[in-house]
Amino acid sequence: MYKDRGSKYDGKLGGDEQYLDSSDPGSEDTNDEVDEEDGVHNPQPRRYNSRVYFDPACKKICFQLEMVFENVKQFRSALQDYAVQRRVQIKLRPNEQHRVRAKCVNSTRCRWNILGSLEGHTWNFIVKSYYPVHKCFRATRNKLANTAWVAKHFKDKIINQQDLIRIKYGVYIGKSICSRAKHQFMGQYLGDYKKEFARIYDYADMLRSTNPGSTVVVKTSNETISGKEVFVGIYICLHACKVSWLEGCRNVIGFDGIFMKGVCKGELLSCIGKDGNNQMYPVAWAVVEKETKHTWSWFFRCMMHDLQLTESQGEGLTIISDMQKGLFASVSELLPNAEHRMCARHIWSNWKQKWKGEERRKKFWAYARASFEAYLKAKIDELAELGDNKIIEDLLRYPKQYWCRAFFKDWSKCDSVENNMCETFNSWILSARHKSIITMLEEIRVKVMERMTTMREFSTRWISDVSPIAMRYIEEQSQYVVKHEVK
Repeated sequence: MYKDRGSKYDGKLGGDEQYLDSSDPGSEDTNDEVDEEDGVHNPQPRRYNSRVYFDPACKKICFQLEMVFENVKQFRSALQDYAVQRRVQIKLRPNEQHRVRAKCVNSTRCRWNILGSLEGHTWNFIVKSYYPVHKCFRATRNKLANTAWVAKHFKDKIINQQDLIRIKYGVYIGKSICSRAKHQFMGQYLGDYKKEFARIYDYADMLRSTNPGSTVVVKTSNETISGKEVFVGIYICLHACKVSWLEGCRNVIGFDGIFMKGVCKGELLSCIGKDGNNQMYPVAWAVVEKETKHTWSWFFRCMMHDLQLTESQGEGLTIISDMQKGLFASVSELLPNAEHRMCARHIWSNWKQKWKGEERRKKFWAYARASFEAYLKAKIDELAELGDNKIIEDLLRYPKQYWCRAFFKDWSKCDSVENNMCETFNSWILSARHKSIITMLEEIRVKVMERMTTMREFSTRWISDVSPIAMRYIEEQSQYVVKHEVK
């Protein structure tokens, strides 16, 4: 907050008036009044404004009602610093130029919230409402601690690396040496992407020699740049992954594509199955430039060869996917006999843009998880009561045989309406997606192999022949059935 400089003048001005510095944001002049008799301006005495102005140089962020900020950017920056300092996770919604409301992410348990908006007659950005008490646990990860926040607070330390070495060791180090040392360290941690692309064939050969029976396909093109071989994609399916899927997993696989976050731009396509314990089982993955019908078709052809689906064209197989570009057309062309499901969570994300509300959300999921058509029709009627006929029309734009449980085939013995197994895999390899291509692929391979070993050891500790998750599901359903009668 702004420092009060009037205290050092108390009792030294020769009068009893309160001292206000002209640069003090709390000092305001009222409108001058004119003496009608002699036409001389008689300024009114200054008055002190009780509002508190935010100090951007303060070390600890505190808020209070009627606190004044210069603009909405300063308010957002203060919220960001506050969230990192207090180790709390907050979300900004709405986040507009004239109004910003921040709430705790876990708003059902923690009531902390603050609202800042423009004041109409002064155009100041002030705090309109504030509940200061946090009841949530402190978090070690925070989305607001992003690149901009790190650059703002640690810019001097990053730039003045040579000064830190000089102070600690008494040795002068030039900026060029510090810059090269930084690039060397980042190359060791994230990988040198230029060298790794040059050795992509060596990596493929090493995988084939150390994992006999594995499929590794490197695709390049000579048409993009004349006279140069340009990398297009790489497909990997370890021998242990495809054998285990054929012998011990359900006939259901999920497909998804996610962006790579490091220097190497592109997308990682994944094929994920479900094991006997109803958990994710990585089968194959590939790196491509972008998601198109062509790249998905290439990925499907490689996968079909490994999983022996070429002759049957997907007979007895269930595929779950999001609404990726080109994927639906590739499935219809290459696996016409397979059952294709669409993730209900992505359908809900699109549908709720127009039809929001907690009650509609519950009705939607009851509709998606209805197990027989009579119950499904009853849920449609309940959902229609929450809006006009347009609400059902917008929902049925997505064919219900792709995402409603009542129309699913039973050959895969899987009633999932979501593609959670792929979402789990995406979050599981999040750190690897920041690295260069070979470093990323090798980290994924190691994680998959370690998981296979861990799950094999876990299965030896089962107390029955039925997997723990399956047993728990059977017990839950048996308790549910007891409450009903068959007439």
